[in-house]
Amino acid sequence: MSRLRYALIGYGRRGRSHIETAASLKETFEVVAVCDAHPASAEEGAARFNVNAYTDVREMVDRESPAVCDVVVPAELHHVVSCYLSQCGIHHNVETPLAPTLGLMDMMIEAAAKHSVKLQTSENFPFVPVEQFVCKLIRENVIGPVHKCYRLFSTTGYHGLAAIRCRLDATPVAVSSISHTMPVVPYVDHAKRDFNTENLEFYAVDFDNGSIGIAMVGNKNGRLGRNPLVGFETCGERGTIVTNGNQSASGGETVNVCTDADIAERAGQAKTYEFQREYDASNALKRIFVELPDELGGTIEWENPYSEMGLQERNISLATMLDGIGRAVRKDIDPLWTGEMGRADQEMVLAARRSIQMNRQPVALPLPPDPSEEEAFDRNFEGRFGVHPRKDLGKALAVNFKAR
Repeated sequence: MSRLRYALIGYGRRGRSHIETAASLKETFEVVAVCDAHPASAEEGAARFNVNAYTDVREMVDRESPAVCDVVVPAELHHVVSCYLSQCGIHHNVETPLAPTLGLMDMMIEAAAKHSVKLQTSENFPFVPVEQFVCKLIRENVIGPVHKCYRLFSTTGYHGLAAIRCRLDATPVAVSSISHTMPVVPYVDHAKRDFNTENLEFYAVDFDNGSIGIAMVGNKNGRLGRNPLVGFETCGERGTIVTNGNQSASGGETVNVCTDADIAERAGQAKTYEFQREYDASNALKRIFVELPDELGGTIEWENPYSEMGLQERNISLATMLDGIGRAVRKDIDPLWTGEMGRADQEMVLAARRSIQMNRQPVALPLPPDPSEEEAFDRNFEGRFGVHPRKDLGKALAVNFKAR
């Protein structure tokens, strides 16, 4: 089967990782174009991959006829690019969050459905190798039925909430949240982001199977003397899986679980079993595994389907996502993380904000769009770009979609 013509829209910090990974999926994609509002960025990316450079999405689509586009532009412009691509019948992968408001996400989902286009949210956290392995351990009932999952993380909450949703394998029904902000000495972090405040948000998410997910999100882990460690614990009836909560970190993960003898003779004190990794001669990850007692399943492993590509462990999740949109197009199946799933992740974050405004009261899900939130976005967009974000998508598409 011929490769799918792939074009990147937004050659910024994150976009570079996307196109590098797409180029490594040689049996899936033929990279044909890089589009960026900044000519220098577009030309830099195009020269690196020996493809054509564009500064206008419409011109790129007309000339290159891509089968799949990868949208890595600022979130406030996701709906503009996505809806245009859907109108052109082009399948696409969209970076997270899917869009800032529920109404915008609904626009994107409806446009994709109307034009029979595959829309994938690039929520790759649940596809990090460790996350895939954790979910396999849960499915194989290693720690018993899972009822609780909690996580401390240093960036946006929807990543952790997506992973919690996968681990609990349930539908969220309500969110309660608290928030705190304090001033700090102004500084610029390694990603060149300016900070003069420190934020902490705490989400409690109730699920339809009676389980609960707890997520704490702060923006200063590892800065200003704060504890750099982040953590993720999944609690089952027989034990706990402990991993690092950071998407790019690996190592130190454990299953702490009780055998029947531990329950009867050690008062429920669990033994610790460490995750292990096997690499090939080129230091590419082959598998993650854990050696458990036979009564708990013996040796359980996750094998890397991309080991032959020599990808770093931190890039396997993105390869999985991009390969997923390619597979969805070729086989006419749903993407790995649909637009609806991306909406569900962002919906929990928006529900948390509403809970804070309601003095920490629970907010029920599913969540309808709030006209005041939609109008506030529209005013800010129009003030920044000089065009309405919904009334004329053609004009909105012409605004500067500065790469991330």
